[in-house]
Amino acid sequence: MAGNTRGKLKENFEGVHNNFSWSLKHINKSLELIALQLMQSQPDKYKLDDAEAAEAVLMTYPLYQGVKALGEGIETLDGLANNIYAAL
Repeated sequence: MAGNTRGKLKENFEGVHNNFSWSLKHINKSLELIALQLMQSQPDKYKLDDAEAAEAVLMTYPLYQGVKALGEGIETLDGLANNIYAAL
C-alpha cells in the first residue's frame, strides 16, 4: 500500500488501467457475439473468408459500429490514463 500522494496516485491510475482492460475484454467479447449472431442469421451477407472484408461488412451494422466505437473510446481513455501514470 502506497504511503505518499504520488504512490497513491500511481496506485489509482493502475486501477484505472486495469478497469479499462477489463472493459475492453468485454467489449471484444460483445463484438464476437454480435458478429457470430449476424453470421448465423445472414451468412450470405456477413460470413466471408477475408477478415478485412468481413470487418468492413460488419461495420455496416449499427450495433457493431456502436460497440466498436465504444471500444476505441475506451482505448483512448486508457492511453491517457497510462500517460498520466507514466508522468507521476
